[in-house]
Amino acid sequence: MNAGLTPKGRGGLTLARVKVRRIDDLGRDPADDALVLRLERAVRRFRLQSAHNLLDEAFATYAPDALLTQVGQPLLDRLEAKQDDGALRFATSLLELRLLAHGRGWERASGPLVVLGCAPSEERTLELIALGIAVAEAHCRITYLGAATPVDLLTEVVRSEQASAVVLQAEHVRLTRFEISQLRALPVPLVFIGAAAATLARSTHATALDPVNPATSARVAGLARRESSRRSDEPSPSRPRT
Repeated sequence: MNAGLTPKGRGGLTLARVKVRRIDDLGRDPADDALVLRLERAVRRFRLQSAHNLLDEAFATYAPDALLTQVGQPLLDRLEAKQDDGALRFATSLLELRLLAHGRGWERASGPLVVLGCAPSEERTLELIALGIAVAEAHCRITYLGAATPVDLLTEVVRSEQASAVVLQAEHVRLTRFEISQLRALPVPLVFIGAAAATLARSTHATALDPVNPATSARVAGLARRESSRRSDEPSPSRPRT
């Protein structure tokens, strides 16, 4: 397995292994399709070690966001089309495990804190984790709350950890009016990704971004840095600016 994110001097974190292909430098390669087919055979037979070996090969070739686009999502699409629910669940869990292992150390990056979570009824996490790894590379610290994040818990973490931005994944428009009001009241920039991002961003006064766009991680990091800078410029309550 990859070693994940490792310290690089004082500048934050960098990927432990240089990636050959990133999401902004992709074209469909016959080798991608061959790897997807080999992975499909392994996961449909629940061959854990074989699947890990094939993912080692994929992570040696792709950055995490590109791996999802070129290998992970095509694999999941094939399993879903064949209605192989067991293999689909197995593959999804394995990809999530590997992505989280790759992001190990992202909480130690030097920079503002970005909180990652999913809408309260959302179970999909893969795009969120891959984006979080890219945001960590852009010198932001990451706190990951995972699938189906309650909005009150999200609000508590944002305030207690002094976060500078929030990213939520949402594939369905399933927020209550109270949850929408809570998200509107967040004291930091809020970004949605996923199929329901545009609709939910409008209702919560947030920003909708495409996780596949190579500029998205820089946009999120920029929002976090601006919020962190704004906060540092505010006068202290005990020592008003003169």
